[in-house]
Amino acid sequence: MIMNAKMNEALAFLSEKYSVPHGEIVMDGGRYKVITADGTATALLPWRVERRFFELKNLILNKTLERVSTLRFASITAGGSLKEQLARELDLVAWMLDEKIISLYAVCAKDVAANVIAKFGNDVSASIECSTKLPADGRPIDRHEIIAGRGIASDQAVDTQIPQYSIYAFTDKGEERYTDVDSELFGFSNDEIWIIRAAFAVLSNPGLSAEWNSAEKTMNELAAAVFESDRSGSVIKF
Repeated sequence: MIMNAKMNEALAFLSEKYSVPHGEIVMDGGRYKVITADGTATALLPWRVERRFFELKNLILNKTLERVSTLRFASITAGGSLKEQLARELDLVAWMLDEKIISLYAVCAKDVAANVIAKFGNDVSASIECSTKLPADGRPIDRHEIIAGRGIASDQAVDTQIPQYSIYAFTDKGEERYTDVDSELFGFSNDEIWIIRAAFAVLSNPGLSAEWNSAEKTMNELAAAVFESDRSGSVIKF
């Protein structure tokens, strides 16, 4: 369980260190938000500050990948909300391309799995697969791949299905795994780190507040459209 108190202690540390306004991370309606000193609440979109996604986005923006045609995303978890997964992946793909989704078609297996085909205004398409049916003790699996006319990029190594750790320790106590991705936030899980970093990004750049709150509204509408497409068997246009 993510502990708000410890995350807020870490956020206060970063605010003091870099002389930015203080704020508080709270859980509201199943999502994390940051509340600033003036009471403004901002939805946190931690995937937008996660290093691997930022680097993939830069490959597109800097034209390292030429003539991007398709993005293939997958996210599989042990339980949780399928709608939340879809909202996250739909926002991530639109943010990565810096384009709006103009249509989507989806097929769902009740509320546990969905396959979505989305199209963007620049004629790029995206395939998104989400599921909540991993075994109860299964580690989340995700993969994000960009296919272009010149070049392919992914946040996972070739043929890798399960996310890898940076350090494996094999001792008389068994196997232990470690991945510290942030030198200022040791001891936190990856999810906790990116929530803290997202809150710090908003405190450092208040202009993100309106942008992220608008994006949250849009991604909720897109996720709802997935289920509407499945029910109606039709393409949903925006």
